[in-house]
Amino acid sequence: MPSTTRERVLDAALELIQQRGFGGTTVTGIEERAGLSPGSGSFYRHFRSKEHVFAELFERELDRAQRHRRTFERGSVTGDSRDALARRLLEQLEYLAAIRPLITLLAREHGRFPELTGKIREALLDQGIAEETDHLRRDLPGLPADDDPHALLAVMISALTGYHLSREFFGRPPADIDPERFATALARLLTAGSP
Repeated sequence: MPSTTRERVLDAALELIQQRGFGGTTVTGIEERAGLSPGSGSFYRHFRSKEHVFAELFERELDRAQRHRRTFERGSVTGDSRDALARRLLEQLEYLAAIRPLITLLAREHGRFPELTGKIREALLDQGIAEETDHLRRDLPGLPADDDPHALLAVMISALTGYHLSREFFGRPPADIDPERFATALARLLTAGSP
């Protein structure tokens, strides 16, 4: 399915902002990358400003991230809850890789657009922790009845994010521990004390 000019402009802006940052990205550069005549004003037929295209990028990438999260494994688990948790942790690592463009935008430009950063934090981090807490309690009955499940999930998210960022920034996982081994170890830590 061919992309619309608007989508091509968004894709071009995403590539350039990830490479050069918001300040280093120009409207004419976006037009050129999108296959439009640079300086022709084609950009302005679709967006009011560079800030507008950036806000649209955040919205689009947030929507993609939320749709991807809805595909996660859900439902009661038969068998070993530790293995099921390890599979879900691997799924979370795949999710972080899938939303890399959004993470990159946040890492580069969070201070410039604090209202967008807050919206992303609320939708992905805060809401994600709340939803995952509910799913883990309901679907993985073998997990310990922790007094503070939100804190447990915050630890889990932080560990996953740290692992993901280490792979991204350094080109390899910490101590060369592959994702399966990492997920298994984290699941073991999170289920410590469970039957």
